[in-house]
Amino acid sequence: MRLISFICALLFLCLSLIDISRGKAQAVEYGSFSPGVSHVDMIEAMRSVLREQPELILEALEQNPVALAELVQRASIVREVEVEKERRLREFTQPKTPVIDVTRPIRGNPEGLVTIVEYGDFECSFCRSASSTIGEVLRQHEGKLRFVYKHNPLSFHPMAELSARYFEAVAMQDLEQAWLFHDQVYEQQDQLAQGEQALQAIVASLQIDRRRLENDLYSETVEHRLILDRDETNRFGFDGTPAFLINGVSLVGSQPKENFEEIIPMFSPDVQRGEPIVDQAVR
Repeated sequence: MRLISFICALLFLCLSLIDISRGKAQAVEYGSFSPGVSHVDMIEAMRSVLREQPELILEALEQNPVALAELVQRASIVREVEVEKERRLREFTQPKTPVIDVTRPIRGNPEGLVTIVEYGDFECSFCRSASSTIGEVLRQHEGKLRFVYKHNPLSFHPMAELSARYFEAVAMQDLEQAWLFHDQVYEQQDQLAQGEQALQAIVASLQIDRRRLENDLYSETVEHRLILDRDETNRFGFDGTPAFLINGVSLVGSQPKENFEEIIPMFSPDVQRGEPIVDQAVR
């Protein structure tokens, strides 16, 4: 409200100056136009006065530093939005290119038009929040999207890498059981403070071979997958979690569903652009 009042006052000042510049003696009522002066004439006269005396705006702003700060803040927000739009358009035409290993867990439609890749950390609270958002997005676009979960375990989360190993070891036996593990880890994230026994408790509820799981945890296959995921996060400059690629367009942080919905429509069938992903069976 202070900003609106300030702008009204500034317009009133400008309109008053217009009348003075035209030699009019009558006062201008607050919020109204002078009789006999057209809107176009007023705008042109206002521009003329401000061009000749730009210091009038600065003087008015100096009288209300709070309004000035609000204007600067709003301008900064507008600029950030424009920069984000430019980045998305740039990545739309020159997308980041993750490798999609078709032998690893894929949620949704394996042939979906849009691929969402997450680089996550099972111990990250922001990733837990993002997990719920991704679920909503997949339900909203059922049959049209596919979701791939990759790992970026942060060094200050002691259970993050081990959780990633468990996920991949479970996936080597059963892809659907791996997604059950994924969901339960996030649902029970607070239990990770108990250490590996929290993961073992989740595994106990799954239909998998426990002995084989233990052998696979530090296998060459699991090790190779974690290395490839970490290499991709470094290549794309993702130093925090979660980070997402939506057909090669990046979205960093725990974002609201609306931000995913802004990017997904960019990939309608009639839109032409470069191929954003590479599908293959990684050995």
